[in-house]
Amino acid sequence: MHKKMYFCSVFKKNGMSSFESLYHETEMNVREAVRRFSELKTKYEAAKGENEKLRSELSDMKERLAETEEKLKLVELTSTIIDREDKTELKRQINDWVREIDNSISLLNGK
Repeated sequence: MHKKMYFCSVFKKNGMSSFESLYHETEMNVREAVRRFSELKTKYEAAKGENEKLRSELSDMKERLAETEEKLKLVELTSTIIDREDKTELKRQINDWVREIDNSISLLNGK
């Protein structure tokens, strides 16, 4: 009980304004920290969504690259086998097939 009286007597001597000032400053700091936390959480969630979207796009691009590399290998292999005269017609036919495959993939992907 003596300590409580001492605590009260200290505030009586120094005045409540120093305690009130400290209290209000602390309250303002807490409010600012909560506001900034909320702001950063919103930014984090947005960045997380963007990251997920970019990862998905990267995966799609890697898949498309692999498909294109396979097509290129096929064209290169075919071009080494065919005579010069038949090469032009075969390239045209392969290009037509590739376009047709690309169109089919686009339709399947809904693009």
